[in-house]
Amino acid sequence: MFAEYNYNDFPYVKVKFSNTIENNEDFDKFLAGWIDLYNQKKNFIFIFDTINVGFVNPKYCVKMAMFIHNLKQREIQYLQRSFIIVSSKLVERLLELIFFLQKPVAPVHIIKNN
Repeated sequence: MFAEYNYNDFPYVKVKFSNTIENNEDFDKFLAGWIDLYNQKKNFIFIFDTINVGFVNPKYCVKMAMFIHNLKQREIQYLQRSFIIVSSKLVERLLELIFFLQKPVAPVHIIKNN
C-alpha cells in the first residue's frame, strides 16, 4: 500500500508513504482515505512522511492536482494545514509540480529531513 493513515493523534493525521505507487488503485486508496476524513466533518491537520518515497510517475502529480482542484469546490475545508517531511530532491520537485498546477487547499509547511 502506498499510503498508511494513522489517526492515533487526531486531529493530527499521520500519513506514511511507501517507496512508490504500485498502480492507479493504490493511488485511489490514498485519495479515498483523504475523502473519508472530509466525510467525518471534523477539522484535521496532515503530517505527510515522504522519507521512504522513491520514483513516482509524474502522472500522479497531475492526478493529485486535479484532486486538490475538486476538493476546493467543497463548501467547507476541514484540512487546516499540512506538514510534509521530505528527504529527497525528487519528492521536492514533484511537490513543486503539484502546487504549480494547483495551489493547496490549506497552508503547507515543507520540512526537510536530510
